[in-house]
Amino acid sequence: MRQVDYDDVASAYDQRYDRNRYSEVRETLLRFVGEARDVVEIGCGTGHWLAELEGQSRDVVGVDPSQRMLEIAARAAPMARLVRSRAESLPLATASRDRIFCVNAMHHFLDKIAFVAEARRVIRKGGEILIVGLDPHAGIDQWWVYDYFPSALSDDLARYSSGAAIRGMLEAVGFTAVSTSVAQHLPAAIPFDKALERGYLDRRSTSQLLVISDEEFEAGMRRITAERPLVCADLRVYATVGRLI
Repeated sequence: MRQVDYDDVASAYDQRYDRNRYSEVRETLLRFVGEARDVVEIGCGTGHWLAELEGQSRDVVGVDPSQRMLEIAARAAPMARLVRSRAESLPLATASRDRIFCVNAMHHFLDKIAFVAEARRVIRKGGEILIVGLDPHAGIDQWWVYDYFPSALSDDLARYSSGAAIRGMLEAVGFTAVSTSVAQHLPAAIPFDKALERGYLDRRSTSQLLVISDEEFEAGMRRITAERPLVCADLRVYATVGRLI
């Protein structure tokens, strides 16, 4: 599995939000944040989700290890305080935040258990955590990426934790009332030419295509270009929430 340098792909990263508006994920996030005073996004990337919180909270912080991502986030979410750091070692005071969330980011963290332990340290009593992402372990999703680039699925099974595993991690460090639900269903069937035009096949716009080898990417591109299929997906994005009492 290749390592991804997110400084290199930052400029194309937000193409995903042109293709999918993630409106239900947005609603899930806004409900989660509610009237919370202090909110932190871990793995904030280019600041897309931080920008959704403008006016929602007193103090919003975004954390990400990529300097280039944070430079883009500074323009997208000027109201947020941005910190360059890894999820496993947060430069935030103990019991100082009401809400911590990460959207489509936990699979990038090198030590997921260290991340949830850090989140538990930083969240004050009565606070909550929200983790949003895919769950390829559920075995019910279909995706053209997995069809034409098979290693992407095996890599995702290694990178992503199942909903049950995430709940187990949260409970192990002291979160309660932990639950997982579908935040958004993302079906799609797009003609090949439209998919190509809209950047679906741009390698930089999804980590699934970045982590596979160059050889597999090139072979998959030759195959999909020759077949010119409907570019189909039937994906679910899950939200796991836990509370600290």
